[in-house]
Amino acid sequence: MTHYSKGVETRQIILSTSLDLFSKNGYDAASVAEICQQAQVSKGAFYHHFPSKQALFLALMATWLEGVEGALQQAGASAASVPEALENMAGMTGSIFEALESGFPILLEFWRQASRSPEIWRRAVAPYHRYLDFFADLIRKGVEEGSFDEGLDPDATSRLLMAVAMGLLLQASFDPENADWQEITRSGINLILSGLRRIE
Repeated sequence: MTHYSKGVETRQIILSTSLDLFSKNGYDAASVAEICQQAQVSKGAFYHHFPSKQALFLALMATWLEGVEGALQQAGASAASVPEALENMAGMTGSIFEALESGFPILLEFWRQASRSPEIWRRAVAPYHRYLDFFADLIRKGVEEGSFDEGLDPDATSRLLMAVAMGLLLQASFDPENADWQEITRSGINLILSGLRRIE
């Protein structure tokens, strides 16, 4: 194993261990010493990869959000139209909901910490605005291609889509077993699309 690959493996071990500890015990309760002990790495190795516990926390959130963003981009890449892209995105939510067991508790913890720290708050708001811009651009494209009603407000519609997505994520985290959340998402998107489509 090369020095580089060992470093990548060590970083991943620290990330996965801290994700487990933050999700179970919360950010404040999980110390660097405990993370190092559970990950079986030295403090020197920890600080080589992360200058602080907060930096580690932010790296966890970035990793989770990058996965979501990558999946959204992939879902839209092969679509022939914007409505089809949104349907594809609704269809891939199953993988996001499957990740909730580990990802969503840390997201809730992230929001909690963001309310206390201006730096974390700034980092928390940035991806939210990226998602808003992403969906607003998608709606504009849908209007331009003739799929959506030209009277649509892209920014307001984007906020509606974000509200639905965040609401579904929250519900799925509280009640993961008693509903088919992917099917509910697909049905909800189709309901929204019926109101967005251009009437001939």
